[in-house]
Amino acid sequence: MSIDARALSVARMQKESPAVSLLRSSMAPVVLGMVDAYFPQGTHQRPASEVYELLDADLRVLAGRHPDAFDLPRSAQQYCADWVKAGWLIRRPGTSATGETLEPSEETLAALDTMTRWEQPRSAITATRVESLTESLRTLARDIDPDIATRLQSLQEQRAELDRQIERVEHGDYEVLGPAQVGERVADILDQASAIPADFARVSRDLEDLNRSLRRQLLDPDGTRGDVLEEIFDGVDLIGESDAGRSFNGFYQVLLDQERAAWIDRWIAEVLSRPQGDALPSQTRSRLRGLFRSMEGAGAEVNQVMTGLARSLRNYVTSEEFAEDRRMVELLRTARTAAADAVTGDGADVRAYQKMETPLVRIGMPVTSVSTLSLRNPGDETVENAPGVVDEGSVDTAALLATVRVSEIDLAELQANIDATLSSAMGSGTATIATVLHHHPASQGLASVVGLLHLAILHGTPGEGTEPVSWDDAEDRHHTARIPRWIFTTGTEKDV
Repeated sequence: MSIDARALSVARMQKESPAVSLLRSSMAPVVLGMVDAYFPQGTHQRPASEVYELLDADLRVLAGRHPDAFDLPRSAQQYCADWVKAGWLIRRPGTSATGETLEPSEETLAALDTMTRWEQPRSAITATRVESLTESLRTLARDIDPDIATRLQSLQEQRAELDRQIERVEHGDYEVLGPAQVGERVADILDQASAIPADFARVSRDLEDLNRSLRRQLLDPDGTRGDVLEEIFDGVDLIGESDAGRSFNGFYQVLLDQERAAWIDRWIAEVLSRPQGDALPSQTRSRLRGLFRSMEGAGAEVNQVMTGLARSLRNYVTSEEFAEDRRMVELLRTARTAAADAVTGDGADVRAYQKMETPLVRIGMPVTSVSTLSLRNPGDETVENAPGVVDEGSVDTAALLATVRVSEIDLAELQANIDATLSSAMGSGTATIATVLHHHPASQGLASVVGLLHLAILHGTPGEGTEPVSWDDAEDRHHTARIPRWIFTTGTEKDV
């Protein structure tokens, strides 16, 4: 590649790559530190609320301990929203139990791996690396050879080499690796596995891009919609059969092999139980112990994403949503065609003031001028005159009681009238509302009649039929009415 082509390629990466923009950003220490602390398994998703809570506490610690190095005035939620827009974090809907989730993007994991390599350089010039490359090339050459004779010859040579090794071991002629060599090989293993989280993130992104592409093809009336629909209805898993899906499925099937997993656990336990394993740093021992477990967890999440996308695509083509989206695309195409015709076709003579056949309905809030708004004047609420002193005075008790009678029914007076009427009932011990009003006219007008009805409902007994009652109002006008008959009796419990 020429220098100008390479220079232009690097310039484009500086503008478009989220990984490069992250490494150039002043927030890189915070973002990479957060990803390394909160997402030790790479693409493992965490609830967004949990990330916000942890990050808020850590931001306060950073700003408090290192005020000159970190200026962090905003909240964790605001920072995470910016990092999602920048492509450093990925936000997903999650489930009803977790809510929204966050996870680092492929570019962020790549940037973190780059910073780790710069901070802790690992040499690739090791005997282990040469042996690994040699064995991989020998296996590749054997597996692509279609000739039976050469395959058999290769296997026989391997068997002969194994026989020689067995013979040497039987005579005690073998070498036990020392702590330095063990550390070198373990570092080489971890170095090869360090790129897997970023690969998982890239696979997830490729699968989501493929899902969007397939949905666009399904809605494109001029494209390959028929082929895609036919394959989906024939049961073809277009997500799983893609290049990214096949590559991941092959990796995931090998990763979940029970026999292989049992041997891996045994080998890791044996390495860590030896004296050479005890000499490894604690962080290296921890990474080696959880290496395949973390890959299984991250792989399970990618597998869940892939199966969820495949199921969602299959359900989409059989739902009403697909038909509605197709109808919407057709309407949009018709509208664009009509708009083009209005400009360049038969509608060339259309004027801006010409009346349209289709009425336009204004929606939303009306927009008015700012000058029509009335500003609040705080001075209107200011009391200019100080309150004056009111002289003390005396209250006439009779006048006060008269005021109360105007607004309230005097039930005590009415109960006294009922008792007096019953006492003078000449031995019968009964009286009706009309009888009480005959002996004691309604001093409060209609209010007295209403009060007697209230006391009758509480303490009286309903009678048969109705009876007439009369009263005078405040202007001395006479009124009559018929009300249900109620009977008061002597000894009725009273509670006024």
